[in-house]
Amino acid sequence: MFKVTSPQSSEDWQAYYSLRWQVLRAPWGEPRGSEQDDLEQDSEHRFIKNNSGEVLGVARLHFNNQQQAQVRYMAVAEGNRNQHIGSRLLHELEKIAWTQNADELMLFARERALDFYKRHGYEVKEKAHLAYDDIQHWKMVKQKPSEPGWFRHPDWTQVLQNTWRESIPISDAMGIKVESYTDWQFTTCADLNANLNLHNTMFAGSIYSLATLTGWGATYLALKEAGFEGDIVLADANISYLKPLNNDPRGSVDIGSCKGKLSELDANGKASYQVPVEIYDGDVLVAEFEGTFIIKK
Repeated sequence: MFKVTSPQSSEDWQAYYSLRWQVLRAPWGEPRGSEQDDLEQDSEHRFIKNNSGEVLGVARLHFNNQQQAQVRYMAVAEGNRNQHIGSRLLHELEKIAWTQNADELMLFARERALDFYKRHGYEVKEKAHLAYDDIQHWKMVKQKPSEPGWFRHPDWTQVLQNTWRESIPISDAMGIKVESYTDWQFTTCADLNANLNLHNTMFAGSIYSLATLTGWGATYLALKEAGFEGDIVLADANISYLKPLNNDPRGSVDIGSCKGKLSELDANGKASYQVPVEIYDGDVLVAEFEGTFIIKK
């Protein structure tokens, strides 16, 4: 599992800047040192390392003013692309910007990166500079979503949140909310105080409901991604309770682990979608759920 952290040791910083230079400067004959600027000390730096300590991706965030933050120096090592490394870094920088009350994020994207940023909600505003007489850049901007973790399609997550509140009353009573939606994961959270039993732990039924709605939400978003619409119902489910939950209820779906052919909705008017859901108490796994959801056209 990839984890986004900040460089700490001198070795970390050397590896961090080395990858930034290798990807963003060396191919155009730029010297070491050209990968840094005057804002390094006033910026947020993030990177991802593998288990061997190799740096796979780097990114930086700085504030242009109180309302606007800027992403710079996004780089992923060749051979480690298409693993959501860039998305994970961008998500982390966005959370920093939104929680520090920025109203918008901006960046200058190379032409080949335009589709990547568009997928994550950035809009092209204008043609910008031409780097090294070769690489066209474009100014792109993203507005703050309703919640810091709503990284991918915040308009969809807003509709999902509203649907739960208006059509599934138990979700509001339990304080269940969409926490994050990214390329690789969908997560939810709940209000523990609204779900306590006489042992001051979360009701088993509340854990089951949180898992069910988390799986339902993941199915709804998968339908949206596939361009389909349908009624979603839970057809079958299994849950294993591993530990009591007494602090911080959270549900999580690894999107890549979901199974089903949503295209069958067009052909047969019905499709099946299997969604594994993990329930956490903070970072501690406390329950495992697998639901089979049926979608009817």
